[in-house]
Amino acid sequence: MVKIELWGTPQCRRYQKMRTSVQDAAAALGLEFELQEINDSGQLAQSNPLDLPRLCLDGEVIASRNPPKESVLREKMLQIFK
Repeated sequence: MVKIELWGTPQCRRYQKMRTSVQDAAAALGLEFELQEINDSGQLAQSNPLDLPRLCLDGEVIASRNPPKESVLREKMLQIFK
């Protein structure tokens, strides 16, 4: 199972777009995944707030601040998980 972490606040539009892109890309590739959304203010305070939202695939930071295009995200997922 693929482990995906999404750091940020759910109220943020970029966070929402990043979550949707991740779910769509994983579904298009047929990957089983666990999306861990880290939006606890205590945990977020330990990281640089200017780098949020942040997307990590299997511990590797794939994107921060701006959501990647879904095609780029699918390519990264293939490189890491296939």
